[in-house]
Amino acid sequence: MSDANDARNGFQSGPSMSQNSADDGQKLEGIIAQCQADLAGQDGADARLLLERRVKDAGMTLSDEEMSAALSRLGA
Repeated sequence: MSDANDARNGFQSGPSMSQNSADDGQKLEGIIAQCQADLAGQDGADARLLLERRVKDAGMTLSDEEMSAALSRLGA
């Protein structure tokens, strides 16, 4: 079986995210949700830095307008 997750023996041979083919919009929605959870109760946390790191880790780039809109949704 060539799936990233072989249920027969519980062995994961690849990243779990490779099982889902989300488009960039869906990925950004997930990143924003992750950032919202990470920032909850973290007064003084740098939302821009966190968002930039998560976007980069996802292999994405955002325009200045997209970054501003995402930061606005994070309340930053």
